[in-house]
Amino acid sequence: MLIDDQAATVGTANFDNRSFRLNFEITAVVLDQEFAATIEQMFIDDFNNSREMRQGELPEKGLGFKLAVRLARLSAPIQ
Repeated sequence: MLIDDQAATVGTANFDNRSFRLNFEITAVVLDQEFAATIEQMFIDDFNNSREMRQGELPEKGLGFKLAVRLARLSAPIQ
């Protein structure tokens, strides 16, 4: 996360019960313009190397992808 070109956060914590109570995740807040600029460039590079999925694309994915998605659901937040 970038905050006004002045600070950036880097870490693994998500804002959910699993992260806060079970996984012992952590995030660092760095107050440094140069570091924030580096993180901003990383975001820009990621956005430039991504694309928007089209409607109906997900059901067309192969079995391996669908299995990976189901496995990833195990890490969904605990309600």
